[in-house]
Amino acid sequence: MTHRHKQTHNPRSQRGGHLSLRRLLLLPLAAGALATAGASCSQSAPSPVPHPIVTDTTPVGNGLKVIGYALLGGAVVMVLGSMVKS
Repeated sequence: MTHRHKQTHNPRSQRGGHLSLRRLLLLPLAAGALATAGASCSQSAPSPVPHPIVTDTTPVGNGLKVIGYALLGGAVVMVLGSMVKS
């Protein structure tokens, strides 16, 4: 048994023609906003500040120790993950 739904046709006058008028009024507003944004971005950017050249090569903190602990922790997590899987 096939059911057919009754289709209702809504002509443009019944749907509300003010929607297209609203869109027409918003287009110039959007164009104005884009033009304003473009005008504010067209100013020249300030020149970048030169970075100082660092020649100090002493280690910062306990870098190698932290890297070692990170590798050890990653290995432990991998072993525990494989143990949980099996």
